[in-house]
Amino acid sequence: MKRFGFLLAISALVAFGGLEARAQMQLPGAVAPTPQGATVPSGRPPAARGGGVGQSGQRGPAGPPPRRGEETLPGRNLRYLGRQGSMVITRVGPPTQQSFTIAATGAGRRGNDIRSICTPDLNAGQTVTLKPLGRPAGLSRFEAAFPGCTMVIDLLSDAAIVTAPDGVCRFTEECIVDPTGIWGPVDREMPSDAEIERARGAADRRLNEARRTLQARLRTTPEGRAFLQEQAGFGANRERVCRNYGTSDAGLGYCALKYTEARAAALEARVATPAPAEASTARRPPSR
Repeated sequence: MKRFGFLLAISALVAFGGLEARAQMQLPGAVAPTPQGATVPSGRPPAARGGGVGQSGQRGPAGPPPRRGEETLPGRNLRYLGRQGSMVITRVGPPTQQSFTIAATGAGRRGNDIRSICTPDLNAGQTVTLKPLGRPAGLSRFEAAFPGCTMVIDLLSDAAIVTAPDGVCRFTEECIVDPTGIWGPVDREMPSDAEIERARGAADRRLNEARRTLQARLRTTPEGRAFLQEQAGFGANRERVCRNYGTSDAGLGYCALKYTEARAAALEARVATPAPAEASTARRPPSR
């Protein structure tokens, strides 16, 4: 009987010691495992990250695309790579017949000396009317035909992507301006890091959804390989375009966001366009 009591006491001490050891190993802020069938203690639940994978295993929606640039850009002063030059778009006319004008100052160099900066006022500082070109790549596109410098401009919500179809622009005093690239806000006007991160997550989800759809559609077509190569080079192109944006580390993140939004819009536009086989099937009259 004494031996049985002694063993019972030893078992109690061992059980107590195990509990104490587990309590000492519990790190601050960690959550102890919940036994099967037990209820989770009340308290603030872990915050769900937007667009993450839920209990059903499905990703959340990518969310709506940003507002159109023609709604948000007028009146803003955009600068080439967030540094130099100036581009201001103005809305004119009544809402039912509105149009847009643009005034711009270029940012270039004299000759081959990259240290000799020139900033010519395009069209002597006077505005020109923007010619609408539709939305061929998912974003509203306009043409600005300045004397000696034609620019094609795709509008984002707070920036613009510019190409020069006629090549670099040449002005007096050997001033050479290449407007190709992203025009947007200077460092102090950029969104916060948290806003950029949230928007980048939404843009990445839009991009990936459209990419997966196009890959499935083009998998057995001649365009499939070209699309894969195009997508594979996207990251390197984004780095090349954005590495000199702004004057702080925030510039690279902001520019990468805008470049990703533009790519997502372009792929979504391709998704919305029927494949040639689908289009011919849609036009084919029903058989009798």
